[in-house]
Amino acid sequence: MRVRRTIIFVTVGGAVLILAFAAGIYLRRPPAPPVKPNPRLLWNGQTYYWAGVNYPWKTYQDFGTGAWGHGGVSQATTYAEIDTDFTNMAAQGVKVVKWRVFGDGRYSPEFDAKGNVTGLDDKFFPDIDAAVEIARKHDMYLVFSLFSSGLWTTDCEKKGVRFGAGPAIVADGGRRAALVNKAVVPLLRHLGKNDRVLAYEIIAEPEWGIKEFNTENDYRAKVPHSAVRAVVKDIASAIHKYTPALATVEANRPRNVKYWKGLGLDYYSFSWYDWMAEWDPLDVDVMSYEADRPVVVGEFPVNSRHYEVDQVLDIAYRRGLAGVFLWSYTAGDRFSEWTKAQPAYTAWMQAHWPEVSFTLQPGPPPQANPPVKAQPFGYDRLRLSAYGNSLSVGLDLLVRDGGIYVAKLFLAKPDDPSPGLEQEQLTVFSNTTRLPLTVNFNNLTEGQEYQLNLGIFGPSFNLVKWFDGIAVLVLKDGKVELPEPSLADVENPCR
Repeated sequence: MRVRRTIIFVTVGGAVLILAFAAGIYLRRPPAPPVKPNPRLLWNGQTYYWAGVNYPWKTYQDFGTGAWGHGGVSQATTYAEIDTDFTNMAAQGVKVVKWRVFGDGRYSPEFDAKGNVTGLDDKFFPDIDAAVEIARKHDMYLVFSLFSSGLWTTDCEKKGVRFGAGPAIVADGGRRAALVNKAVVPLLRHLGKNDRVLAYEIIAEPEWGIKEFNTENDYRAKVPHSAVRAVVKDIASAIHKYTPALATVEANRPRNVKYWKGLGLDYYSFSWYDWMAEWDPLDVDVMSYEADRPVVVGEFPVNSRHYEVDQVLDIAYRRGLAGVFLWSYTAGDRFSEWTKAQPAYTAWMQAHWPEVSFTLQPGPPPQANPPVKAQPFGYDRLRLSAYGNSLSVGLDLLVRDGGIYVAKLFLAKPDDPSPGLEQEQLTVFSNTTRLPLTVNFNNLTEGQEYQLNLGIFGPSFNLVKWFDGIAVLVLKDGKVELPEPSLADVENPCR
């Protein structure tokens, strides 16, 4: 018995030692490398590289109506303008367009006096339907970007329009639920399985309004990261419940991609601008983002100092990303010079057409130097000169299809809700598509900032087209100065 017990003791003890030794080896072993995400996104059974374009807005209020009147996609002139843009983009090879819907909430959704979302106005769905109709007409596809961080970082009213809803819209559980259930879910149910909507970008650049990511004492209101994660998770779940579309969030820089994992997103996205080059280099492998899903560059400036358009498309393609959305076709800011970037983009699309064309039987690739269709209404050669306290304004009015119109120029103080000083000139168009227009404004206040607006009216004085803020100017020492608005002023109207 003694010998048997000894053997058992030694055997058991040896097993313990072996297990301990093995455990030590295991604990010292480096963790398994992360799985590399699929470099492409699946659509209709095939994978594609998303070489898209941001079409952030046409009128800043493309979907819905409000105190400034209806200028959304379904309004006749806006529809004609957007249809013209899509005609040109399609000819240039664009297949996927990213388009903002609610943004900072200035026109949709509807809010009550306490800041709770109550629903969507009667123009909202006609505008959505018109956008999808235009995309289908040109065999193009949409990524609808639902919100920007301006939804909660801003909270003010200007000229009768509410900008933002304040932090409570995402920080308060009840208001957050109303936002999802009374604005987002009705949109998703309305569109359902529409084959033109590839994805929904839930929020663009939310980190600017999150305490943990933006610690600067700037003009933005901040909320906890957990509150934004909660709304993202709820909306992602609704997207998957009501539609076959993909869900994503656009981080405000590459390093923040990893903080949106675990929310049911199908891919990740990030903005990249030149100021990031030193801290967030672009030419890195997709694994550097620590993502468990495909990764897309959601915004890239077409006038970058560091990369040409074809270079950034190549970098993302070679480094394992799923695509790039260029900024932008319509924003009109200093990051957007589409006319300059378009030839390189079209050439790149030509060379990669089977992988970017989003159709099971792709037609011919885009042609070099495609013709550009003119907009229905426009102006160019704006000329401003001062004579004492008087201002002379000259411009060439452009009307593509001719007709009879009344052109009016307005000079107003930027925060004044009234149209301001008005000058009118009746212009008769027949076959004439360009007409010089010159008017004078007298008795202006030196040093006062003025905004110059242009309205085109029909023969019965119905508004056909409004150009808001064609110039912001100041008269000083007998000269016209054009102050450049700061990026902060452009991004946050509540400053």
